[in-house]
Amino acid sequence: MSKELDKRVERSRRQLMTALLELMQQQPYRKISVAHICEHSGVARPTFYLHYRSKDDLLRGYIESMFLQFYEQVDEYLTSTPDADPIIAEIMFRQWSERADIARLLVKDDIEALMLSEFKRYVDRIMQRFISAHKVPVRDTSLLPYVVDFLAGASFMVIVRWIKDDFPVDAKEMGSLYANLVRPGLLQVLLSGKL
Repeated sequence: MSKELDKRVERSRRQLMTALLELMQQQPYRKISVAHICEHSGVARPTFYLHYRSKDDLLRGYIESMFLQFYEQVDEYLTSTPDADPIIAEIMFRQWSERADIARLLVKDDIEALMLSEFKRYVDRIMQRFISAHKVPVRDTSLLPYVVDFLAGASFMVIVRWIKDDFPVDAKEMGSLYANLVRPGLLQVLLSGKL
């Protein structure tokens, strides 16, 4: 019985997310309502509210699933050496380019603030994992949010530019550029005990 319930829950969530993404192709995100999503998906509103509090919560769920996939792919590289492997940045860009149609939807002006907020959460999680895995001494934890904001803001803006420019170079080249821009200063701050 539990497996059947899990399948129904997953099916409902998938239908709702598919409906939201399809609606986002047709109109601005701010004009989409929960009623529209439910009508388009064929899922009843009470079922929607069993799983999500709002359309933002639904979108966050999709972003979370993307991040979890990214996190699983990079954890080995993140924890194997304190010299953050440039492959991590390549994986990040590859993930966005493999979902190019969805990526274009997620960088629209009316959801940019939501995306940046979620991005900061994920960068914070990766930073905490890196610090923990490599036992990086942090003297002043009050400075970590600044590092996270810097990294999230820079990462997000580079990704947005790359998507809006229609992926002019491949993920490997973008990953290399990103690593060359971010890695030296970030690693120096983290590993030198200046934080």
